Order: sequence, then structure tokens, then C-alpha cells
Amino acid sequence: MVAYWWSQRSDENLFMEITRRDDIGSDVKAPIAARGGVSTPGYALVSAVQANNLVIHYDSAAEQIVGVSRATGERYNEPIWWVARGSYAKKAGAKPKWLPGLVVALADYRPLAEPLPLAVLRQRRLALFAVRDALQAEFPGQRLYFPWIQYQNSLRTWQTYLAKCPNAVLDALPEVKEAVDALIGERPPAGLTRSDVEEAERQITAAAGRPRASRKGQGFATDQQVKVAVETHAMNEALLYYSKLGKVTDTSRTASFDYVVEISGVSWHVEVKGTSGDPREILLTPNEVQHALEYPHVALFVLSNIEVTRDEQGDVIACGGKRAIFHPWLLDQAQLSPIGYRYRLYGSSAGLGTPYTEPEVEPKQTWP
Repeated sequence: MVAYWWSQRSDENLFMEITRRDDIGSDVKAPIAARGGVSTPGYALVSAVQANNLVIHYDSAAEQIVGVSRATGERYNEPIWWVARGSYAKKAGAKPKWLPGLVVALADYRPLAEPLPLAVLRQRRLALFAVRDALQAEFPGQRLYFPWIQYQNSLRTWQTYLAKCPNAVLDALPEVKEAVDALIGERPPAGLTRSDVEEAERQITAAAGRPRASRKGQGFATDQQVKVAVETHAMNEALLYYSKLGKVTDTSRTASFDYVVEISGVSWHVEVKGTSGDPREILLTPNEVQHALEYPHVALFVLSNIEVTRDEQGDVIACGGKRAIFHPWLLDQAQLSPIGYRYRLYGSSAGLGTPYTEPEVEPKQTWP
């Protein structure tokens, strides 16, 4: 566990996300490693966000602070579609691709009454840098991960994804403090709880497309890093294959299928599955099945026998694999085997019945 300067300060609960995303407030996420497999502070700090920490959101496209969110405490590894946007990445010609990532869920997004632009932040640079200098004097030699850096005679936002925002900066940013105080004033979530039904649905959805290291096909994985590495590799291989055939659009976060590919004027919906085992079977969610039955142009890309190894640092590496491409994919319902059903116990529709109630029990007889 990294000993950050705020590690012993429970009141230091602010971070700042610096992003161009169009879904600000939904989560914070970053690759587990940057280009070349190295760790960078802006990515590594995602793992430091804890339940009920607050995240200030800076929209780097509009150059303004736009809102505040609360971390729920839920975190999970999953492949993420990512490209670094810093100057070094641009010079290196970085292209978006699927990478193993860490996601920390957010909730209770609260926009500022008015976005706070970079021009105003620059006007208040002396107060902001005074906070930085005081911290540096208190923690000499430690990295602060401060959200702003000196730029010529002014300031600019640190070219990173996530920064640590000291609470003291709120004195210089009352507009942000107002949103933070309002969020703190709300009752925080009691913690992430799921019913048995919700948990079963989550596990089925998470398992579909995420393999188990066995020779029996695709199943429920026990190693999260292996799941993510295999799925990431399969998604990238499918992207590489279909990019040669037409324009590819990623839809994995918004639809029940992974890619839309325009081929000769036809929009093909591509489902991607990966497994380290033989391609005997795959897991499908109910939405995936329904879509495959209803949409006329569906394709299935399966990458099986993916080789999974660990490097000297213990990180999982997935490579190789055998492609099986079903284009079109005509789903044969006879090959479907249900692994669970959702059953509503009570309802008003005919045939659902009414709940059984235990009859009242007569008081036990007391014998002399």
C-alpha cells in the first residue's frame, strides 16, 4: 500500500478527475498500466479512491470544473477503451485500444451552479499555489499530485487523469465548495447491497465473455485478472480483424453487443467472446440472446485457446488464440442451455397466484 501524504488524514477525501469524457460522473477508471506497461501516477491514484471520497470533475475539453460526485465503494477490473491524450502520447501517435483497467463507481453527481472556467482558476493561482507550497513544506520530498502546475506566468491543469485535491483549495474555490458541502450534507449511501436476484444477474452478465482457465470452454472465472486479460485480448483481436473490413464503432458500454461494423452499406452487430479453453461453448446474457434472435445482421467472433501467462511482476499477459468467426451468426435456440431464471413470486397477472400464508397456530394445550 502506497503511503500518500494524506494517508493518515481521514478528512482529506477529495480527488479531481481531468477528462474529456461525455459521461462525467459515472465512474473513475484508468488502465492498470500506461504505454509500455509502466505505471503512472494519474492512473495509479484510481486505486486510492475509497468509499465516500468525493471526486471533482474537470472537463478538459471545455476547460472548466463542472461538478462533484461521490465514490460508492464498488470497484472492479474490466477492459476499458482508452487512449492517453497528453502531449507525449500525441507525439507517440497513441491510438485508442482495449486495455485491462480498474473502475471505481461513482454516484450522486452534482453539477456546479455555474461551471468554473480555467480563466477564473488562473485569476486565483496565488491562493491555489499557496496551498501547494504549504503542503510541500509540511511533506518535503513527497509527491503531492496537485491538480495544477506552474505554466509561464500563470497555471495550467496537470496533464494527468486523476489528481489529489487538498481540502484547503476549497477556500479559494467557493463555487466548488458549495457543491461539495451540499453533497456531504446528503446522507451517504449505506454501502453497496444487492438482492440475491441482482447478484445472480450481475454474475451472469460479468461471466458472459469472461473465461475460466480450463479446457471445457467458457465459464465462470475465479481469477479476475485472467478474465480481464483474456477479454481485452479478444476485443482487440476482433477490432483488428473487423477494422480491415469496414468502419468499426465500439458499443460495448451502451448496447448488448460489442461493435457495429459498416460493411458494404450494412450495419453488422458483432458479439465478441474470448476463452482460454476450447471453443465448445460460450456464455450469453438474456439481452445478447434476444438481440441475436431479433436483429438480422449479427456476427459472432470467438477467440479460443488464448495463452495466459504471468510476467516477473505477476501481471497477467494474454496472447495468441484461435479465431472462429460466425458471419452471419444464426442463433440456434436448440443449442441454448439455461443456467438460471428470474422468477417473480407475487404479481397481479392471471396465473401468478397469491402468496401462501401460514395458518394461525392454536395456542399449545397446557396439560396439568
